[in-house]
Amino acid sequence: MPAQLSATMEDYLEAIYDLHRTEAVIRVKDIANTMEVKMPSVTSALHTLKDAGYIRHEKYGHVELTPEGHTLAEGIHRRHITLVEFLTDILQLEPESADAEACQLEHGLSRRTLHRLMGLMEFIKRCPRSGGDWLEHVRGRWEDRDCDHDCEECIGRIVLPDQAPFRTPQPSAEVSTLDTQAPGFRGRVVKIAGGGPIRRRLMEMGVTAGTDIEFERVAPLGDPLEIKLRGYHLSLRRGEAAKVYVEPE
Repeated sequence: MPAQLSATMEDYLEAIYDLHRTEAVIRVKDIANTMEVKMPSVTSALHTLKDAGYIRHEKYGHVELTPEGHTLAEGIHRRHITLVEFLTDILQLEPESADAEACQLEHGLSRRTLHRLMGLMEFIKRCPRSGGDWLEHVRGRWEDRDCDHDCEECIGRIVLPDQAPFRTPQPSAEVSTLDTQAPGFRGRVVKIAGGGPIRRRLMEMGVTAGTDIEFERVAPLGDPLEIKLRGYHLSLRRGEAAKVYVEPE
């Protein structure tokens, strides 16, 4: 099992990885300059990384990553870049401060949280409903607001929601499945029942909890159902509509 590295050793390994991308030969002084530390500190760190099997280095010699070291360093680098992208692209911080804060975050968050954050960033990049247009909606929301009064006063003004924002609302007595409604029905999606391909297809089409929905018409043979939501029209099979729980507006 690979040796567990401290945050400082991970920083050294990432620095070596970054230098390898631009320099043919890496010396101790190059690492010292990059890390802004004294050479004895680098020498001590290299001993630790060498003992862990992540680098090759002999006294007064060049520094090289082992295959294991390269794999680990590449992962550390990717983690750092993901955090920088999150801070700059989503939270829209200045690149200089984002880089410094990413260094703090990557060592302060658990691996599980980092993994999920990286997955979120990958989703944002690939999802056709996100991207540049989506990001435009958050521009202007992150300006710093200076104040000259007690911070507790600001905190006291924050209105907490009655329930967690991602908790599924409890259905009311009026909730029923979409397939039982008649054309002309207007309401809101409460939840999507079940799982599997049907649930994924519905969510990909934008049928998600909280979405306003309108039942327009039924095909001559009773299937499919024509609905309208998010400004566009969809056709749903009755089997799909039976998975969609709605309540009237």
